[in-house]
Amino acid sequence: MIKMYDKKYDLIVVGSGPGGFPAAIAAARMGLKVLLVERSAQIGGNLVTGLPLLAFLDRSGNAVVKGIAQEIIDRVKEVGGANDHIRSPLLNSMTHVNGSWMRIILFEMCEEEENLDVILYSELKSVKVDNGRVKEITIFCRGEELKFECDRLVDATGDACAAYMAGAEYEKSEKLQPTTITFELANIDYDELFAYLREHPEAYTLPETFHGVQQTMDFFVNNKCFSIMGFRDIVKMGRKSGEFNVQRNMIDFCKQPNGNALVNVSRAINTDVTDIESTVKAEFTCHRQVKEIVLFMKKYIPGFKNCDLVSMAPWLGVRESRRIAGKKRVTLDDVKNLRIPEDTVAMAGYNIDIHSPDSENMTMLAVEHAIGIPYGCLVPVRIEGMLVSGRAISVDADVFPMTRIMPTCMAVGQAAGTAMALAYKHDIQPSEIDVQELRSELKKAGAIVEL
Repeated sequence: MIKMYDKKYDLIVVGSGPGGFPAAIAAARMGLKVLLVERSAQIGGNLVTGLPLLAFLDRSGNAVVKGIAQEIIDRVKEVGGANDHIRSPLLNSMTHVNGSWMRIILFEMCEEEENLDVILYSELKSVKVDNGRVKEITIFCRGEELKFECDRLVDATGDACAAYMAGAEYEKSEKLQPTTITFELANIDYDELFAYLREHPEAYTLPETFHGVQQTMDFFVNNKCFSIMGFRDIVKMGRKSGEFNVQRNMIDFCKQPNGNALVNVSRAINTDVTDIESTVKAEFTCHRQVKEIVLFMKKYIPGFKNCDLVSMAPWLGVRESRRIAGKKRVTLDDVKNLRIPEDTVAMAGYNIDIHSPDSENMTMLAVEHAIGIPYGCLVPVRIEGMLVSGRAISVDADVFPMTRIMPTCMAVGQAAGTAMALAYKHDIQPSEIDVQELRSELKKAGAIVEL
């Protein structure tokens, strides 16, 4: 329950998004006194933006993420805010959610945990490390500095901010995938859209940069919710006329359970969200682009002439920034050979999709079935008492697009929180835990660690 904050916690989780929320819940349920620190006014990060959750199922149809992640979806479904996992010929599977209902359920789940405290409006200022071990964090909250002691810290900031402040080794690609702001449009005429697509199959035919994936008319028509990337000829025309200046060669949107279209087209290239000037510039760029995209879609995309802009994501969607140097690393060779090692603690069942850092193109490589993420990918090489969760884990740059999606981050988060509870139980560092014991605990909690 939320109450007066303690000065010391068994575990602090920084960031309440897909990588952080499950970590905090898992550890609290195993008896640790946990503080969840969130810089915004709401719990959930990108979980509450309305973006569909990809690859609870892998390309072969295997369920690869369950546990706390599935519990969240089940609870949102109970209030009509989520649909079942839909198999997708493009994205493996899609789970559409109502972002507002997701927010409410996440707050509700936090209130139910006796061992969990939550502090909002709190930006991480520093991480104190003594002899290579985490000891304390300082946050800045509503004009005040607050300090909390801890021996265990999960960095779920997405950008490895806590690990960076602690002096952990990390890497960052020279060119980063672009950031975006998604938005939602109402009043779509899907009958008009489908009539156009039937007459113009080229409108949803994917370019050669998409390897092993293709879209089908049946998928659009036979599902209440669907995703589509296409209309390349219309975009090309708009580029020539000067009406479409976003560096993107397709229109990308998905139909939500409420009938609205969530659009993922804006693209701020050359953005590094670890740099404040770059981040602010990207916010302005994407907001300007949203206006351009909406007006363009109203004028040229069939079914959208009467659409209304009803909501926007409250912050930039970040695809890529820092990744820690971990004790283990998932490589492109691991993906090509579909490896699921014996120390797997979470499964990644998406494809490899790369939004070009400096062009309009997108590349996607289909991955036949899920791969395993070893525990060592969560463990920084030089800092004790810390695990990294979410998209900042230790993987190759070419693998990162497969592991950055929200369900995979939630699975990693549950593994991180459970690992911290075992470290506390045995009075050891998280780097020293028995990974097979961790896997056993995750299985007991309904998580998936093998096919």
